[in-house]
Amino acid sequence: MVSLKELARADAERVPPEWLRRLLEATFFDACPEHPGASRATRSAGCNLFCTRCTGRPLCSVCVSDHPGHQLIQVRKSSYHDVVKVAEVEHLLSLSLVQTYLINGEKVVFLNRRPISGQGKPGASRCEGCDRGLQDDACRFCSLRCKLEALEWDFDVSFAVSPESDSESGGDGSGSDGDSSRLTKIRKLGTVSRSSGSFAAGGNMTFSLVQIG
Repeated sequence: MVSLKELARADAERVPPEWLRRLLEATFFDACPEHPGASRATRSAGCNLFCTRCTGRPLCSVCVSDHPGHQLIQVRKSSYHDVVKVAEVEHLLSLSLVQTYLINGEKVVFLNRRPISGQGKPGASRCEGCDRGLQDDACRFCSLRCKLEALEWDFDVSFAVSPESDSESGGDGSGSDGDSSRLTKIRKLGTVSRSSGSFAAGGNMTFSLVQIG
């Protein structure tokens, strides 16, 4: 018989990280209020970076200089909706049961549910949160939002990352080495040229979408 202590521990492990709700509620790609010229100079769509450690707004490529060593997530846009790369977040939270999609050869997941026209497209299964058709019958949700909401009624759903997955990603979740590398890359996407006062070209773009199992 499972003890109350074991049940409490299991339930605590299901609790998603605090920053996940903030990530899903944030509005990305707006112009940066602190660096209004950054988006135009980098030819980007605005703030598309998110710091899991801070409780502030989405960041632009100039803002990240104030977040050294922090865990950063880059949000991308596909078919006018926000996505994140699986490889960039799978060491932070479990993406199990969420449908993945292929964009430019890399797996991504959608942050929030998308509107469905008419009856929607058929699929091997349906999203349990919004009834969107899913190609992979092993998946139950079309987005992180739908999985998050399922925590309220399904005790089999969890965002906890297994110790094996965490060790394979090379850290304890703080990701200092990976963050430093990502921060360097982000700075290259939008760095200020002291001599010309201009910015290097940024990397925001809209991709075509292919659904995969």
